[in-house]
Amino acid sequence: MKMYPNLTGAPQTVTYKDLLLQKLSYAVISSVLSQFIILQLYVFFANISVLHPMEWLLAALHTMTSANTRVFIIPFITIIFAQSITCAKDYKMKPSYSSTRFQKFLAAFSVHNFVLLLLHVGVGAMLIWLYLSISRSPYENLTELCMGQVYCLNEGSFFLILSGLWIGLYYFVKICMAEKNLAFPVIHQRKFLQLKSQLMPLIKESVIQSFWPCIVFISFYYFYGFTLKTTFKTMFGLIDYEVQSNIFIYFRLWFFGTLYYTNMSLMRFYFNLFLTEPVQFPLVKHPSNSLTLQESITNSEWPIVQNLACLDLYLLAQWSPIRRQVLFSISVPGGHPHNWNLLVENILKLFSEYTQLLNKTIDLPEKQMKPQVIQAPLIQRPDRFRNLRNMALVDHDNYNYDVDVSKSPVAEFSFPNRIFLNVCTRITATWNVIKVVTGINFMFGELPQANIRKCLANGNLIIWTSQGIAELVTTSLEEDKFGVVQKDLPAIITSLVSLKQSLDKLNKVPALTRKMVGYDNFNCKMKGAVTAAVKRSLFNVCKCFAGYLKDVPLSKEVFSYLETHVICRS
Repeated sequence: MKMYPNLTGAPQTVTYKDLLLQKLSYAVISSVLSQFIILQLYVFFANISVLHPMEWLLAALHTMTSANTRVFIIPFITIIFAQSITCAKDYKMKPSYSSTRFQKFLAAFSVHNFVLLLLHVGVGAMLIWLYLSISRSPYENLTELCMGQVYCLNEGSFFLILSGLWIGLYYFVKICMAEKNLAFPVIHQRKFLQLKSQLMPLIKESVIQSFWPCIVFISFYYFYGFTLKTTFKTMFGLIDYEVQSNIFIYFRLWFFGTLYYTNMSLMRFYFNLFLTEPVQFPLVKHPSNSLTLQESITNSEWPIVQNLACLDLYLLAQWSPIRRQVLFSISVPGGHPHNWNLLVENILKLFSEYTQLLNKTIDLPEKQMKPQVIQAPLIQRPDRFRNLRNMALVDHDNYNYDVDVSKSPVAEFSFPNRIFLNVCTRITATWNVIKVVTGINFMFGELPQANIRKCLANGNLIIWTSQGIAELVTTSLEEDKFGVVQKDLPAIITSLVSLKQSLDKLNKVPALTRKMVGYDNFNCKMKGAVTAAVKRSLFNVCKCFAGYLKDVPLSKEVFSYLETHVICRS
């Protein structure tokens, strides 16, 4: 029974772009279709007539099939489709992390964000305009023909449509400008079950989230509504249309705000639903396809594909003994384990890059005082003759060097040099003060949170690959008939230890030890999840090889770290 889509036997050529576009197209189509369903439900309940059920059904059917409704639906669906396509690019492109506030400012006012802003604002106004136009209410039309040939402004309709512009702007600034992190479910279920479990919480959250923007708009319209209404009437030559508005118009405002938030949340849900669906990648390179698990693990140009490949590795190691045999096999009798070699090489490369990024991010004063973090090569071969003396090496410690202490190697500064040094120090201190006072450091200074966010945003990759490679190593004792895994066991353990040491230093980063708005929730949770996954992987490997670990050619630093942190004990 297949738990997720299989690409291993695909006869046609499958590329990274094909896989990603297929998933994105499903999300876009689902978003557009959901708009039709919600619109039909609105028409059905807007024409409710319990005493005359047949007239109720006929009125709803007539409204949905009328030419007037089609005229209103076409532009609305078009702008929804354009919005879905534009939002899809955020998940397709490689995320960029601004290291300074100035870069964040430029990124916020990019052309892509400007287009998204116009689409969100347009969808907000179009949604309310559409739902008002197909409903039987005093606010059905924005203008009315009154007093002969003069058009009048319906202020209630103007109020509601203007609120759609504000809600679209508020939603874009509050939610769309934030970081977009895909949430991979712990247990993957069928799409219908996920929709069923998430629909009601999504609607309840939309009701709560839409309340405050409605309150803000009501307050804004109370002070500036007359100016906006007068300006609009002057531009189009309209006069007031007397409609007795009551308190129910504010409930309509809240309803349309909830509807807008529900539609946008559904769109984000569909992207998350289809993009996080697991995929089985081929393990052997064939001319008929260009996707392989080994190559996809390090393909950072397509972040979603890389996440799916690491997730597939984790699921393969947990539940697929047949696919594990493909990794443990050799090309021909007496040949080489090409599948395993490429896999472990790319995994260790991923660990090494992540460790280097962590070490670059963690800028602590004690880094220069303590010994460097243990670094592992990509593939470390067993050093069986490490106890033998290498006669080709020269032991420089055995040589005695005569040092002439009568001549001091330190050059004394002359008086002009001291003056020049003092002047340079004063200029540097003055320039630092100027940068602080004028705000140069504030705008152009490097933000430590940027690198931390970049590290922890890719935390899922380390969680899945570390547990996946650990599970492959533990199962190799029984399933690896040729012993292809044991030769890389020192490199795997050393890389995990090096990674664990770098993760331990994250506890000393100030950005993660104090509460920070926008960063604390995601970063702290991801830091704990990555650290626990790497520690669990080390524990499982050491527990499995507890009886043989002393025979594994590990360095003294690595072995000491394992013993100190009680990882080797079962």
